[in-house]
Amino acid sequence: MSDSPIQVLIVDDDYYAREALRALVARDTRTRVWSVTDSVPAAIDALANPGDGPAVPDVVLLDVRLAEGERAGIEGISALRRAAAGIRVLITSVSADDDTVLAAVRAGADGYVWKNETAERIATGVVHVSEGRFVLSRTIADRLLGTIAGLGTYATEVLAGQSNYIELTENMRKTLYLFCVAGLSAKEIAAELQVSVNTVNARIKAAYAALGANNRSEAFKRLVEGAAS
Repeated sequence: MSDSPIQVLIVDDDYYAREALRALVARDTRTRVWSVTDSVPAAIDALANPGDGPAVPDVVLLDVRLAEGERAGIEGISALRRAAAGIRVLITSVSADDDTVLAAVRAGADGYVWKNETAERIATGVVHVSEGRFVLSRTIADRLLGTIAGLGTYATEVLAGQSNYIELTENMRKTLYLFCVAGLSAKEIAAELQVSVNTVNARIKAAYAALGANNRSEAFKRLVEGAAS
């Protein structure tokens, strides 16, 4: 592998997920954020107009389900490859039913991982994909390695350990990302989400309890590094 960091294009229509993935990629010395977009068309536009820096990324972290449609991520794989020959595509998701994983593989994905893998595992997955290996999260691999036809032709990497699932409601998750990742105050979050400051504080307190965190720094680690125990 080259000494230069692997350039990563992030495609995800969820603001909070985008920012978490941006933080994951930026924090690892092996990877660098090339660009962040919220759709496949926006990603293709970024590839056509790269600006300063490397002309194309090495790897795309692509959400499997985007606002354009349930299969937008899967259908976007070939479109991204047409826009940048040789680019690798690593699918990310918060869910992985067998049919979706298999459809992604058949569409040419270079791997399929949970979004809430630890920072190290996400970056390691990116590294393996950039080296031409096929990557799966452990729990996905346990279910599917025996069912994907032709997978034996790949050098397959299974990320060590298990994903860290954190039981947060959607409202708790959004509030905590704004608090921990975006760095907003409770008052600013209340204005953003159109709820009361008391509601924001209650969500943060409940999220801390779910994460086993005592403060913003610990909660950030749980969210971004997947360090929940």
